[in-house]
Amino acid sequence: MSSELERRLDDLLLEAPEPETDVGERALARALRALELPVVRPRRRLRVVAALVAAALALLALAAGSLAAAGALHVSFGQVREHAGPRTLILPGGTAGIAAVVNGRLSVVTRSGFRLQGLPVSAAALSPHALYVAAGIGTSLVALKPDGRRAWSHPAGGTVVTIAWAPDGLRIAYVVRTARRLVLRTIWGNGTHDAAIDRSVRAVRPSWRADSLAFAYVAAGGRAVVYDVGHRSRSVVPNSPAGVSEVAFAPAGKRLALLDGRTIVVGKTRSRARIRLVGIGWVGGELAFVSRGGQAEPVRIPGPIVSFVASGSTFAAVVGGEEPRVVAGTTGNVATVLALPRGARVEAVAVR
Repeated sequence: MSSELERRLDDLLLEAPEPETDVGERALARALRALELPVVRPRRRLRVVAALVAAALALLALAAGSLAAAGALHVSFGQVREHAGPRTLILPGGTAGIAAVVNGRLSVVTRSGFRLQGLPVSAAALSPHALYVAAGIGTSLVALKPDGRRAWSHPAGGTVVTIAWAPDGLRIAYVVRTARRLVLRTIWGNGTHDAAIDRSVRAVRPSWRADSLAFAYVAAGGRAVVYDVGHRSRSVVPNSPAGVSEVAFAPAGKRLALLDGRTIVVGKTRSRARIRLVGIGWVGGELAFVSRGGQAEPVRIPGPIVSFVASGSTFAAVVGGEEPRVVAGTTGNVATVLALPRGARVEAVAVR
């Protein structure tokens, strides 16, 4: 497994170059030059009026261009330009449900017909089979039924920043930002038996083991920790790096993968990529990892990847570039499920 993982890591290419940042400035300079009017004599008033009208039109065009660059308006003279992808979240094939938090607003769609769009939240996660959605709303953790109504609500004592639902659906692990620290808590799937597990952690999404009897998280010091639910005990993961940014239990068995920049740790195997990675996850029992430049193994995702999540045989990713979007699916079927405006902030994506 070590040689195979290292081979796949070595196959990653260098990151793609970022788009030029001075495009808008050059357009602005050209527009301003177009507004420079020559000095004219009083007898040419009609020409002055015509020039002023042209200048006003140029200013309107410049304003429209600025709004278009900000993602607030899409303008094309002579032809309307449409987004390359859907403007509302759609369900990818082979999945039970998908959720996305964009600019603090939650969108959810599931195979059962549950559809929600525009709810202000701080975090969100789907239950197994996407039967429910858990979300941070205000200073509470809330579970919503498939019809969109509230199943239960529990005071969290702060802002919920990330949520992980156990594979059996009986427990939820979540991280809360309080006035002074980040606190890891667990709660039963029916909204009862809430308990604090660790009062000083990092804002990394916990990962549940396949048997739902343990989950991994990142302590305040940056090392990965496994919490045993049955024994109510914590243990630092052997061979854990000091700056873990993601933890991921395999969908079967007890294999745990850790990501620390360019370093991936699976059990006793430690491998290092040539470039920085932005995400890991188990897809169909195989560990997938992606770089910001757009490379991914074993999945194929076109474009510069911003973030990546996986669940079972499905995965989702946020892609930046000229046409920012959310893509999701399986290893053999990847589709754009949401087109994003320029500058959109994606806080969370969940897929089942």
